[in-house]
Amino acid sequence: MNRSRTPRRHRKHAPLAAAAVAAALVAACSSPATDDTTGPAAEQTSEASADSQPPPSTAADTAVDADGREDTGDGSPPTAESSDTGDTDAPSGPATLAPISVAVMYPDVSVAAEFGFAEPIGDLAAVFQALADAANEAGGIGGHPIDLNMVQFDLIVDGDSVRACLTATQDIAADIVIGVGGVFGDPVVCVAEQNETLLITTDGSPDEFYARADGRLFTLVPSKGDTQLATLSAFADTLGAAPFAVFSEVNSGGDADTMQDVLLPALSAAGLEPAVTVLVDSDAQVAASQIPIEVEALRAAGVETIISTTGFFSTAAFAAALEAGGVDVTWVGSDAGGFASDLFASQMDPNQLDSARAVTVRDTGWEGAGLAEPQARETCRVRAGDALGTEIAIDSIDVAGAEEACNYIDLLVSAGEFLDGEPTTESLAAALRQVTQIEFAGFGPAGFGDSRQAATTEVREITWSADCGCWSVVGEYAPLDVG
Repeated sequence: MNRSRTPRRHRKHAPLAAAAVAAALVAACSSPATDDTTGPAAEQTSEASADSQPPPSTAADTAVDADGREDTGDGSPPTAESSDTGDTDAPSGPATLAPISVAVMYPDVSVAAEFGFAEPIGDLAAVFQALADAANEAGGIGGHPIDLNMVQFDLIVDGDSVRACLTATQDIAADIVIGVGGVFGDPVVCVAEQNETLLITTDGSPDEFYARADGRLFTLVPSKGDTQLATLSAFADTLGAAPFAVFSEVNSGGDADTMQDVLLPALSAAGLEPAVTVLVDSDAQVAASQIPIEVEALRAAGVETIISTTGFFSTAAFAAALEAGGVDVTWVGSDAGGFASDLFASQMDPNQLDSARAVTVRDTGWEGAGLAEPQARETCRVRAGDALGTEIAIDSIDVAGAEEACNYIDLLVSAGEFLDGEPTTESLAAALRQVTQIEFAGFGPAGFGDSRQAATTEVREITWSADCGCWSVVGEYAPLDVG
């Protein structure tokens, strides 16, 4: 495989702070450690010549749904929107060209789940492999089979995500690395920048990470900057009506840096100045000494609203201190730090979080609003169940893992339609940018583009109710507005 790059050793990373690691649990997915495969992938070769590779193809016999995304109607992976060249056909049989090595970095959250800080799910490795096998039988990535390697890391062990990065990029020498839940900060830099490997992750990164990755970083969720700015766009009237505060934590994920470099200047430009800016330390003991002082500062300033920009451990501790101090506030936020998630909300003081508001690119809140299961979610869990030879119920713990596998396998297959020539880091990245419309399970409208390396493009508002302990949808999806 010609990858047009030479792996290089990365400089030593500082250990992840405990609270920053905990914040990643909000979106983390895991499967039992016994399914982990972290050793080098078997070297595979092919005698197929460049002339034997099928040309980029377009989907045939498809219909376009109400959102403009193509629907095959048979439960197969949704395809990217593409122009009809008139002389190409989608792969119709097993992939036979040189394999493309794909490493999936995913966290083991079993210990965290025991303490209620993560939700256990089923076998992530099994569903990824089942869907990859099905994709390979249908043509893989533009005729290239997916050579899948699952690389598990422990979220509560400092530096283990960077160890997983080295396994994926240097031991396995993957052509593509996928980061599922908890891959943020140091491992992103390790994969995309220092080891110059194509990386696709669920979570957004600080804006500078995309530039430093030189086109090798793609995320399903918008950048941390855009995600924080979405809060400002959605709740500007609320923030302007009474004194408000901004809450963040110093961590390796870039939440605090983004808050200072992006959110605060944007607030100022909009004529909105926080009465208090709270920045707590990631060390729980240090933060414990800071929080009482900050609570009194909010009380003195008459703060009524707080913008959350960081993970639930520090936010929950601060919310509990506010409740104990009799300071009543309304929390607002977005996907930043995982605020717009059930797991995040379940860790917050019920009285503090009641009536909280957020904007999200995900389909969170459909159950609370009494809506039907999103079609993409249903299609994915049925398809994943069929691939596994079982049934995945609507409320099964396996749904989250199935969604991750559906989304990434579908994305790789869709990118294969646009793969031009031999699969290299550059040609694979170029193919991803041409996937301009795709329907992901668990998200609203999505697609990349020449100037977009974050897929999801629309957000909607949700609100939290302490009565049901759930988020509920408030409005329809609307284009992400970051000013």
